[in-house]
Amino acid sequence: MDAIRDTIGVGPQGAVSFYKYSPQRECFVGFDQAYAISELSESEFFNLVKDAAKSKSPHLNDQFFGYFLQFKVVKKMEKFNRYTPKMITNKPHYRVSLDTTKNANTGLSQHELLFNLNQNAGALVYYACPMIFDKASLYEIDVDLDSLRLADFNDCPSSYLDNDNHFIFFNDKTDDSIWCSEPVRGKAISAREFATKIVEREVSLDRAAETSRKLFDVLTDFESAGLSRESKLFRDMFKPSFVPMLADALTIVRVSRHAESA
Repeated sequence: MDAIRDTIGVGPQGAVSFYKYSPQRECFVGFDQAYAISELSESEFFNLVKDAAKSKSPHLNDQFFGYFLQFKVVKKMEKFNRYTPKMITNKPHYRVSLDTTKNANTGLSQHELLFNLNQNAGALVYYACPMIFDKASLYEIDVDLDSLRLADFNDCPSSYLDNDNHFIFFNDKTDDSIWCSEPVRGKAISAREFATKIVEREVSLDRAAETSRKLFDVLTDFESAGLSRESKLFRDMFKPSFVPMLADALTIVRVSRHAESA
């Protein structure tokens, strides 16, 4: 979050806030520059995004955009095995297991849902792969962003519906991704490269309404997500929503040109 906030640079009168959905509280929790916390119900939050998306004003103060970073555990592999692609030549090398098991309530696996979301034009969907293998590193105050590799879903060849094992491999800690089981070389970027990429692509006064509209569409389009409103997961909901399914991966950024609370 700090890398993105520092890259945006909205000036002394601006503010950057981040929102995560909390399934326990059933609301969006916002963090501003001072890490002050505010809460908005799902309907309240979507109304804010919808208003920004519908605005025709060239002086729109608020802009919303979102990204999906699904964090995965990276395993250090000291040996080759039957899953190791021929592109991998190093010992050790690094492997990430993908969750392709279908959820009983939705009929989708975690991977399939993320793959479907990435089919939306301009979606930002990545597997976040931290090259951390010492538990003590988890408690470090100054996080080494260079230890994080982000595997771009644009390179993913499939939603993997074959009920088989699938992985992402890295030849070394700074290498690009290799999607398996049929090996496809992809692109992996650092956290700083990601921050620069999304700020250059998303943060613009001229595109404020467009990015807000894109976010609203991604989070409300059941069909493109591959979900049915009749799924068991939604039966007890007054208003069906698949946002809780994305709570771990989804982060929403609000860029305000005039400072205000989150």
